Amino acid sequence: MTPPALPDAPPRTRKGRVLLWFSAFLIAFDTAIFAFDSTWKRYSPDDYRLRVDECAHRRREIVFTGGSPVAEGVDPEILGHLSWHAQEIGNFYNLGFSGGTTSDIYFGLRHACPQTPMVLVYGITASDLNDSRHEPHGAQSFMTRDDVRDWQATRPDAGDWAARHYAKGKLAKASSLYQHRFGIRMWAASRCEELVPGSCPESATEANRQRAIDTALHRDTGYAPTLWFATRRYSEMKQGGWAAPPFAYLANYKMGSHLKYLHRMLDWAGENGVEVVLIDMPVTADLEARHPAEFAEYRRNLADASRARGVTVLNGAEVGLNDDHFADLIHMNRDGTVRFCAWLRSELWKMGEPHQPRWTVRGPAAWAEKPR
Repeated sequence: MTPPALPDAPPRTRKGRVLLWFSAFLIAFDTAIFAFDSTWKRYSPDDYRLRVDECAHRRREIVFTGGSPVAEGVDPEILGHLSWHAQEIGNFYNLGFSGGTTSDIYFGLRHACPQTPMVLVYGITASDLNDSRHEPHGAQSFMTRDDVRDWQATRPDAGDWAARHYAKGKLAKASSLYQHRFGIRMWAASRCEELVPGSCPESATEANRQRAIDTALHRDTGYAPTLWFATRRYSEMKQGGWAAPPFAYLANYKMGSHLKYLHRMLDWAGENGVEVVLIDMPVTADLEARHPAEFAEYRRNLADASRARGVTVLNGAEVGLNDDHFADLIHMNRDGTVRFCAWLRSELWKMGEPHQPRWTVRGPAAWAEKPR
């Protein structure tokens, strides 16, 4: 006698099994991607996170911070060693955040300097204080929930940006695939170009650039220059008929919240015994000519902050850079970097002499004597 056939599993049970197997597959896939975590990171370095982590690795005596002009233009190796109030120091770090505003730099400093430095050198420029720039660059790298609340309270117009970047950061931690999708693509492009030359040259070039950045950021100085900036000459581009596009970071200029973060940074430095030096970063004469009102407002506020807080402000125009020393409107090329760092070393050396006061105000006088 043939036994009766077992009834089929109910549809709800079959659906549950499919979901269970699919979930198991996703977990296994995510685990496999995580196993090659270091490979993907080489092709997609989070330069914000890396800079913060490397800076926090040990105490830095002088930290240089700012946006991309600092990230590209301050080479700690050129500075060598300095004498600061009869103490020889040489542990410098470039904590430059490309695209960063004063708000981003303030958040980054708090995470990057658990052991506060002796001196903080902030290479600032007009675009750092433009409130029309309200996106938190790199915030997903190190923004905490308290930071998000703080940002939303201070910048309610930009609160959705902060919340979105914070959510992206959490998602990247939850999924290896989401975190490393760009690195995987760059790795694949590099392998394809090796196997089939000419198959994806542009993506392979970008992959090599990412690897170079990763290598540079692990040298313990924070300096990871972009080859494109290092080799270009703005003067040659102009002679060839190239016209720089509008500089969007100075559009719709208004001040308020980012300026408050500058003062919060100064408060943080004062509470922790950190001496602050502000540098009005050099830019091309063309950019100054395009935005005279914006630069004038920025410098008025910088002079007010200098007088009110007793902070040294150095005038970057004294370096004497011209179009030969820039790669575009605001970024120095390698020649400009070498010249700027030599000037900066000289200025810091003079400030560190024992007979010099620990706080001076030099910015407004320098601007009056040598207008840009």
